[in-house]
Amino acid sequence: MALKGSAFLIMWHDIAAPADAEYNLWHTRQHMPERLDHPGFLRSRRGVNRGLESQVYFTCYEGESLSTFLSPEYSHSLNNPTDWTRQVAPSFRNFLRMACQVLRTGGRGEGGGLVTSRFDLPEGMSEEDAMAALAPVLDQLEQSADVTAVHLAAARPGFSDQKTAETELRPAMREKSFDLVVFAETIGLGEATRLAPRMQEAISAKGFGQQIVQPYDVAYSLHRRDER
Repeated sequence: MALKGSAFLIMWHDIAAPADAEYNLWHTRQHMPERLDHPGFLRSRRGVNRGLESQVYFTCYEGESLSTFLSPEYSHSLNNPTDWTRQVAPSFRNFLRMACQVLRTGGRGEGGGLVTSRFDLPEGMSEEDAMAALAPVLDQLEQSADVTAVHLAAARPGFSDQKTAETELRPAMREKSFDLVVFAETIGLGEATRLAPRMQEAISAKGFGQQIVQPYDVAYSLHRRDER
C-alpha cells in the first residue's frame, strides 16, 4: 500500500552470528513495539534475506514527517537504551541508517517481499529532474503483476545522523550513503529476487550510476496502536 506518512527511517545491516536469534527476538518483542509507541511512528517492517552476502536485514519505520525522527520521545529512547538493547546493539555489522523524505508513493496492500535500490544523483541533476526521469520506471514497476506498491524517497541525513547513546553501542557506521532510494513491494521473496535485476537495469537506463539492489522477505510488520 502507499506509505502511511511523508517520511521514513530506513536501515540495512547484518548481525554477528552468535546474536542472530537474540536479535530477532529483541526486535520483535521489544524494539519495534517501543518505536511504534512514539508519536508519529505509524508502521514498521523488518525484512530478511539470508542469501545475501551482506546486509541480510532490512528495517523501515514510516513516520508522519521527518520531524518524527527528532521528537523528544524518540530522542529519549535513543539516549536511554534498554538493557536488552545494550546487549544486542554491539552485534550490528555493516549498518546503514537514513531518514528519507517520500517523493512518490503508491500501491494497495502490503507485499510479502520487497526490493530496495539505493543510488546517488548524477552530477548536476536535481531531485525534481530525477523524479521526472524515474517516473516512467516507477509507472512500469507499478504495473508489474507481482508488484503491490512502489515508493521513491530522498535521503535527509540531517534527521538521522545525530550521535546518541544508542549509536555509540553499535560499531561505527561506514557504509556508503545515498541520495535516492526506490522501494518496491512484491508478493514474495522470489518475486522480489526476480524483480531486482529488472529494476536495476531500468533505473540505470535513465542515467543513474552504481546501485545497491537488495531483495528481502518481509519477516515481521507492525502498525501503530490506535490506543495504548
